[in-house]
Amino acid sequence: MTNDNTRSKANAVFFSAIMVISMVAVGFAAAPAAAAVNDGSVTFEDQTLDDGTVEVDYSDFSSDNGSSAVIAVTYENDGDAVLAGVSDTGSTDSSGTATVTISDAGGFPGQHTAHLFDSDDVPDVSAGDVVSTTGFDTDTADVTAPEDRSSGSNLVADGNTVFQGEDDVVFVGNASQGIISHSELSGTSGNREGTPLQDPIPEDEETGTYDLNGPDDGDGGFSTTVISPDITTAEVQLSSGSDVSQVGPDSAANLKVFAEWNFGDAEGLAITVEDPSGADITDEVLTGDDVLQYGEGDETGDAASVGLNLQNEDAGEYTVIFEGNDEIDQDSVIEEYTIELTTEDELSIDVAEDSVTQGSNVDYTVSGGTDGQFRLVTIDENDFADGVSDEDAADIFRNVDDVSETGYNSGNDEYAYAIIEIDGTTAVGSIETQFLDTGDATVEVYSSETNTSSLDSDNLEDDVDLEVTEGELTLDSPTDEYTIGSEVDVNGTAEAADEVRLYALNNDNWELVKVNGQTNIDVDSDDTFEVEDVTLSNGDGGGNDILAFEGQYQIGVIDADDARNVQLDSGDDSEINTSSWTSNDGTRATISVESGGLTAQFGTIDGQFATEDNTMTVNGTAEGQSNVVVAFVGERGDVDVTEVSVDNDGTFDEEDVSVDLSQGAASGHVISLGRDGTVGDGDLPNASGDTVAIDELSSFITDLEDQSLTGNQVRDRIVSQTTEADATDDLMISTTFRVTEASVSLDSVYPEGAQADGINPVAAGETMVVEGSTNLQPEDNSIVLNVLNQNDNSVESASVDEWGNDGQFSLTIDTSDLETGSYTLEADSGDTTDSTDVEIVEERQTDDGASDGDDGGDGDDGASDGDDGGDGDDGASDGDDGGDGDDGASDGDDGGDGDDGASDGDDGGDGSDGGDGSTEDGTPGFGALVALVALIAAALLATRRNN
Repeated sequence: MTNDNTRSKANAVFFSAIMVISMVAVGFAAAPAAAAVNDGSVTFEDQTLDDGTVEVDYSDFSSDNGSSAVIAVTYENDGDAVLAGVSDTGSTDSSGTATVTISDAGGFPGQHTAHLFDSDDVPDVSAGDVVSTTGFDTDTADVTAPEDRSSGSNLVADGNTVFQGEDDVVFVGNASQGIISHSELSGTSGNREGTPLQDPIPEDEETGTYDLNGPDDGDGGFSTTVISPDITTAEVQLSSGSDVSQVGPDSAANLKVFAEWNFGDAEGLAITVEDPSGADITDEVLTGDDVLQYGEGDETGDAASVGLNLQNEDAGEYTVIFEGNDEIDQDSVIEEYTIELTTEDELSIDVAEDSVTQGSNVDYTVSGGTDGQFRLVTIDENDFADGVSDEDAADIFRNVDDVSETGYNSGNDEYAYAIIEIDGTTAVGSIETQFLDTGDATVEVYSSETNTSSLDSDNLEDDVDLEVTEGELTLDSPTDEYTIGSEVDVNGTAEAADEVRLYALNNDNWELVKVNGQTNIDVDSDDTFEVEDVTLSNGDGGGNDILAFEGQYQIGVIDADDARNVQLDSGDDSEINTSSWTSNDGTRATISVESGGLTAQFGTIDGQFATEDNTMTVNGTAEGQSNVVVAFVGERGDVDVTEVSVDNDGTFDEEDVSVDLSQGAASGHVISLGRDGTVGDGDLPNASGDTVAIDELSSFITDLEDQSLTGNQVRDRIVSQTTEADATDDLMISTTFRVTEASVSLDSVYPEGAQADGINPVAAGETMVVEGSTNLQPEDNSIVLNVLNQNDNSVESASVDEWGNDGQFSLTIDTSDLETGSYTLEADSGDTTDSTDVEIVEERQTDDGASDGDDGGDGDDGASDGDDGGDGDDGASDGDDGGDGDDGASDGDDGGDGDDGASDGDDGGDGSDGGDGSTEDGTPGFGALVALVALIAAALLATRRNN
């Protein structure tokens, strides 16, 4: 238990000041006093001190003088009973429950004792006093802190969260820890590492974890986390749950203040409402408590709400202030929300753009309404384009967004209309301008909720003018460059057309380019047109023929209606002369037509292909082609052929190209057709028609396998029919490789940072680097490396599934958990394995021969003249230099730079490591003399110390 000083401090922290109990304690005195209770018993259950109080049940209570029941609670401190709190129930009932405020927290948490008295025996004692106890009946219980924080409680248990700005937090440990002071908790890492938690917690305290062990391992049995308090949502909402910034009288009575915040376990959220003058009108307008707690107002989780009624308030801007209701009310936390109250529901209308091109869509917004209201928006028929039908007029307003109905009214007043529903205070709709005349069109909003035969001007709330202009025509693609045979997207804008046509200009006239067999291209409702995957050089139009040959030409689009009116001929032969093209606003752009090329990369690994892989990755470019042929040929004449599709950007990338060949030398080939779109010279065995397609080439190569040819003969026949045929423009990329079995090998093992070839020992605790090679494809394989002990049990493992075309891979193994000794490294791909032995040593030998990794310094020669010898002169008569720093000692330390042990001051050679016990240091016979001199010096020093 704590001493008196600690207890007084705990009281000050936990309750702010000791509660002085006067005329209370009933039965507490300097010496025992006779109790006036005739009968009664008390029950004190184990419980948590949630709000600074405990509850004690009593029963069978009776007092001979009619006094009320009194419950006192004490705790033991150094053998003394200390008054923690007392409660006079004020009741003479025989049973009940007393709520006792614990005014002295010196025994908290821990065991407390409840005593039953009557109110007739009340000495003059205070909480915290040491007293004698003479209660009629007693019971003990453990009083602990709750596991979780609750709003309004300053008790913080192990693992709870505290917030910046809190100033009366009490950290409550277990029974043996008691009250834990802020300074006992220190930061575990980061800027707070080792820094004690401050009391009170500053508003800028470093966030993160604080515990009894600080940066050391473990938390010492108690930790807490400091976080920044934050109000994440603070707004006024309509009953529907949508936030609102302006409201009229129709909805002002049914608002709610909604909030989400992260510190609700510490305290609630205080709500203040101020009118336009800044006066506090909270009590007048809130329909519930002005302090929110989690879950209030039918909300869930970290949210709460309370009703807000502004119906009886004046028009103006109102401010709602959100802040913690106790200590967490610093400026960084406080949030404000403003809402404008209008005296009436004032509607206004506006358009997203003042001027739009005919045929485009434009949004409009109605503002100032009340959530759920319906309003009428109209455009008079005088603003319609000529010849617009009733059906077209009904489509002027689009049925999108907040629009519930659209149509055309043909009554006394003829107009297009939309019925919009206000969402919050606004509603959004859209207008299709293709049926409006060019010029200004007036858009009106009425307070009416439905369309009527005649419009009442008294119901007109607002209007806005919309300028409608004629549209333009653009061709965005294709332009600049085109590769013959390639697919492109044809797209652009046509603001005033329903259809467009594509033309190309070579000499005098523009000639039709058919687009995927179509003469006309439809324009979408958003005034754009697009046709994907178009081969411009293919088609029956004259313009298609133009774009099938290399050169520089003009390309453009024109309104299809205009083309019909000015074309010189119709159908596939449609042509337009340049003057008519220009006068009808046809577009033009320069396009350069070129033939495509071919590139290819084969996914062989180190010039090999493993039969276990079955497939290979092949990629490259083949601009202007839809497909290429990939053919693999083995040395025995076996073939494997695959057609690979080419993407629109002219690239191909196929990961699973079949390679089914016998082992031995092999070749791979990627073949594409040229500009003419036919194989070779157009004459391929067993092929029919004027044009030989790519699929017929695939069949031709496949059939070669059945003709008992060698690999070289197969390759000769492929080449003769494609790239070496007469007048051919076919293209081919080839490679050679070997087909073999899967292989994995472990090539090098060394410590990280000490790269070396071969298998090298690694010191325990170092990172082991393992390098190897394989011929397997990385896309479909992985290599698992196991470290096996002498029992063939795996003690560490790693895996790799990425390596380049050279087949080289690298893995690392952490040896921290490995004991010294011999291990087997086994690499397993699932198809093949390889293994090697490796030694884990306590210390590994470094370049200088030492086990500690330090080279010898340029050292003292051991001479008594104070001068180092020359670098490398060993002083011996044989003319040979001494070893580089070998000091001959058995301690494994390096000698100085050329220390030869002689008294002539000459150094030995530069930098040889010390040995493991050898006495050969470049000065034969001098080792014993040096040792004798050292012994004599030690004896003299000992004698001197004794004196």
